[in-house]
Amino acid sequence: MEVWWVMTVWPLLVTAHSGHSGGAPRISPAPPKFVHPAHNVTVVEGQEVTLMCSVTNLHGYKQLAWVHEETQSILSIGRDLYTRTPRLSLHADRHSAGLTISPVLSTDRGWYMCQLNTEPMTSSRSYLQVLVPPTLEEWSGSYVEVREGAKVRLTCRARAFPPALTTWRRTDANPIFRTPRTVWAMEGSVLVFESVRREHSGAYTCHVDNNATSPVSRTTHLTITYGPVLWLGKDLVGTKAGLDVTLNCTSVANPPPRHYWEVNGVNITNSDKYQVKEVKASTRTEVLLTVRRVSDGDFTRYDCHAVSPTGHAHGTIKVYKIKDPILIVPTRPWRVIQPGKAPPYTYTTRWPSTPSRNTSFNNTHKDDKTHLGDSLRTTKFVTNMIPSPSGSWKSPGRSGNKHPNQIKYKHRGGLSNSTTLVVVDVAADGGGRARYVLPSSLTPLTILLLHLLLLNLVGFG
Repeated sequence: MEVWWVMTVWPLLVTAHSGHSGGAPRISPAPPKFVHPAHNVTVVEGQEVTLMCSVTNLHGYKQLAWVHEETQSILSIGRDLYTRTPRLSLHADRHSAGLTISPVLSTDRGWYMCQLNTEPMTSSRSYLQVLVPPTLEEWSGSYVEVREGAKVRLTCRARAFPPALTTWRRTDANPIFRTPRTVWAMEGSVLVFESVRREHSGAYTCHVDNNATSPVSRTTHLTITYGPVLWLGKDLVGTKAGLDVTLNCTSVANPPPRHYWEVNGVNITNSDKYQVKEVKASTRTEVLLTVRRVSDGDFTRYDCHAVSPTGHAHGTIKVYKIKDPILIVPTRPWRVIQPGKAPPYTYTTRWPSTPSRNTSFNNTHKDDKTHLGDSLRTTKFVTNMIPSPSGSWKSPGRSGNKHPNQIKYKHRGGLSNSTTLVVVDVAADGGGRARYVLPSSLTPLTILLLHLLLLNLVGFG
């Protein structure tokens, strides 16, 4: 290439700028010498640079020329420019020539030769290195919106010299991908989602760096749209008549949907009877419906709807009536005493011949008295222990003519293997039928046993 320049540039220099009409110029005993030796110059694209060339011992040689080797073009000869590029300017005198490029472009990169018209030709070469900061040539933009399930390509392609490396990361520091493995960063000018999901929504930053100039970063906000998904707080709600009841349903969608309630196919609006309220948080919306003073006609089905341009979802809540429980109230309150919890009385097993309304019996404590009852409808144990479910029962039969409405039972067994006497009063109702009144201190199992015994032994018709 240098030989080509000798053959191309040198005849032009001799023809255009020779100081004599014929013959070679006079040779100085001391040959010319370049003051600026060959050197490399590094500059960032867009800046200004000046390439210097100066000689000593010029004598009769008057012509300094600049040549760009990469494009094979003569830029200047002496004090004249041979290019129409407005970015180039020349500052030359008899001993020097300064070539200024402003602003520098990447196409200016390469070798520059300063030539002197000696025989043979004398030259000095300099290399101009042009650094190109990362400059985006293709970018997806600040906002990208796509439907869930679609393929997405986020692009961040830049030109740079030296070539730059592009790295993608999520701005919120979460991983880009979680399956099949966790990926925190991706290298390359294009970030691809084969089937984008709603959890991929977020901001993604591409960082372009060539380790020679200032890096460049850009952020793209990726928005995923999807239809509403709706779920209910409860699909079956019970309440009592006259009370207020609140129903709720929650939806997630992007963009946020429009919500409304229906009762029996009729749209519900705010009124004295109904109150609708929405609570929003990002893509999540909770919708509340309050029914005031519930009446019989309000025990029915209520439908919650969520509608958006990307889909429709609904759910049904049924309101039912809670009825008051039916309580069986006895004619007299019972006080059930657990086995072993009765007062520690020891009664005699001998009954008085003519028990009165307030007949009393002596016990082991002389100062304590107890009463059989105030009528034949009230019967108490005559023992200090409630009979155990285990053991055996024996009925001596009725008490004869003295007490025709009393039946005595003896229980033997239990933990203490003792004998217990139980007296049950039987009161006759009108119509010849009979009922029996059990002691209020019996355990449920003992009552059941006595019930079975009485059915077999009481002969009332």
